[in-house]
Amino acid sequence: MLSFFGEYAQVIDAKNRVFIPAKFREQLGERIYITRNVDGCLMVYSEEMWNEYTEKIRAIPASRGGSKIARFVFSKSSDAKCDSQGRTLIPQSLVEYAGLKKDIYVIGVGDHIEIWDKDARDNDQSEENIADILEIMREYDI
Repeated sequence: MLSFFGEYAQVIDAKNRVFIPAKFREQLGERIYITRNVDGCLMVYSEEMWNEYTEKIRAIPASRGGSKIARFVFSKSSDAKCDSQGRTLIPQSLVEYAGLKKDIYVIGVGDHIEIWDKDARDNDQSEENIADILEIMREYDI
């Protein structure tokens, strides 16, 4: 089972390339999958975890919103590889969706990694959001 954790400050270059830390690249493997997250960031999956993720989406009945979810996820998804310097190319549509400017974070989130614009990630880690997270964790006895 893959386990991604940690947070790395990075930059996205003028050609929309992002450096993926070696620690993450080792687990991701050769082919990676990039898609949108409803939180406004990007999710990056290994091929194995991408297949598991997409199977879950395909199992959602259309009557329960499965078609909407599939369109949201698959319409802007991309597969990619890292180059010899550890960079991967992010399609322009995904750069725009996540509002990636220059400074970004690449973070581990268990079974995948996320790419955040620095300002969006800083806002996500506000005291108010941390309080909400704490409340949910207490509810689940974490």
